[in-house]
Amino acid sequence: MKANPYADKSQQSREQLVLKYAPLLKRIVSRMASRFPPEVDPEEVYQAGMIGLLDAVDKFDPSRDIQFQTYAEYRIKGSILDELRALDWVPRGVRAAATEWERAWNEQCSTLGREPSDSEMATKLEMPLNEYHEFVAHASPLSLVTLDHLGGGGEDEEGQSLLDILRDPDGSDPFSELSMHQLKSRLQEAIEELPEREQTILSLYYIEELNMKEVAAVLGVGEARVSQLHTKIILKLRAKLRRVLEVEKAA
Repeated sequence: MKANPYADKSQQSREQLVLKYAPLLKRIVSRMASRFPPEVDPEEVYQAGMIGLLDAVDKFDPSRDIQFQTYAEYRIKGSILDELRALDWVPRGVRAAATEWERAWNEQCSTLGREPSDSEMATKLEMPLNEYHEFVAHASPLSLVTLDHLGGGGEDEEGQSLLDILRDPDGSDPFSELSMHQLKSRLQEAIEELPEREQTILSLYYIEELNMKEVAAVLGVGEARVSQLHTKIILKLRAKLRRVLEVEKAA
């Protein structure tokens, strides 16, 4: 009987699997690199991804109903995101700005009975419209580590990454009291409430794995506009989740 290369943990088999899936690692790093801030060293990211690939080779269980490539993709992305978090590349000011936006958005939704427009949000935040757009752009680093880390893997592995993203820098953290299963369920509900255009952007970006330029071409708008929309979608999802979870906590 032919040996299962995924069950064989010899040094030779490990090296063979790493070589086989090195192109996968390069594709993932290349795709994610388009979202990295300038201060992130691509070589460090590649090394983090390699650690994830080696981890996948060592921990993959061939008896489970999951393909190795799917498992490896999860491990590679997770390792890269862990490295970015360790670098603390999202400044505290960015997280605070995002939280301020979320709270203002939720207040406007309650007051207006609908989602606020950009001009209404600018008024709420007491800033000119052009300054408001800059404010939203300032929060864009948060969108790097959003939905990529939701699929596959164990609950503990997923929870660390997503909860890091959602955590309130001021310490108010209703998300920490939910299991990852509950959190994913609430997130799916929040996504389904988004307008079709925004759901399309998420689908093209996270499921079809198009980059911003390609998404812009599909939608017939500029790349900068897609980037802005993407950031707002992420902020809206965070705001929606925070509102739902805080209501549930108070009930």
